[in-house]
Parts: sequence; C-alpha cells; structure tokens
Amino acid sequence: MYRVGDAVLYGCNGICRIREITRMESCGTVDDFYVLKPVSSEATTVFVPLGSEVLLSRMHPLLSPEEMRSLLDGLGGAAPIWVENENQRKLLFRDVMNSGDRLAVARVYLTLKAMREEREKKGKHLRVSDERAYRETERIFFDELSLVLGWSREDFSAYLEKLPAPAAAEA
Repeated sequence: MYRVGDAVLYGCNGICRIREITRMESCGTVDDFYVLKPVSSEATTVFVPLGSEVLLSRMHPLLSPEEMRSLLDGLGGAAPIWVENENQRKLLFRDVMNSGDRLAVARVYLTLKAMREEREKKGKHLRVSDERAYRETERIFFDELSLVLGWSREDFSAYLEKLPAPAAAEA
C-alpha cells in the first residue's frame, strides 16, 4: 500500500503525488480512494479506488536511481515501437503508457522523436495522435527522470542527443 506523499507513476497521468487517502461514495458503494495530483498538472485530480484492482494495477512506484540508470544505459540499442495502422498504433501507445513499462514508454518516445525530426526535415508534421503520444511519453519519461535523478530539461536533452536514434518507419 502506498502512503500519503509517495510519488507514483499512474498510467497516462504520468508521475503523481498521493495527496491523501479518503473515504468516498461512488456508484452507490463506499470505498477508500487515493487522491493523486499529477506533478505536471496541479489543476488535475485523480481518484483511484483502493477496491479496484484494474485501476490500482496502473499505479507503479518510481524507479530507483539504479533502475533508472540501468534503463538509460539500455536505451542506445532500444528498438523502435511502431505499427503502420494509425488506429492500432494509437491503441498500442495508450496500452504502453498504461503498462508502467518504462523501457516501452522510452522506446515509444524515442521512436516518435526520430519520426518527428525526420518529418520536420521534409516540412511535415506528425499525425495529431502521434504528436499527442510524443508529448505524453516525453512528459512521463522526463518527470520521472527529474524526480529520481534530479535531471533538468537541459540534462535530458543533452543525454538524448548522444543516443543513436532508432530507425523509424515511414509515416
């Protein structure tokens, strides 16, 4: 069980702090809820019922500094994650963000970053759903790096510049 003050990764909401645990009524039943505040959006509040295994399965503790460094060390050889069909790709990216699999989130981010750069060279943009996934995965990836390792945006950008870009499929 998590405690008030803990930072967790919660699906597409990214890194959140547990502000409180409260008892509330929902759908005619009374349950205890985690009250989460995403670190990137104080205006948002997320309520996670402690009685819902499905929703609780989207909550993950932050990586340790050692786990984060190990993840970063493995990114240079990370294969891209891509599906040609836009609807299937959108579902895949959503599943990856909800999974809590940091390597998969990083792979999606790096794939979309490479695609974005390649398309910009041609004067084009990513599809709207891909741009949204790019921003969400970047936020999730950076927020955790920032909290766990104390990295700034500049540290993050400098590290990514040193990584070989994954081969991206044509979009």
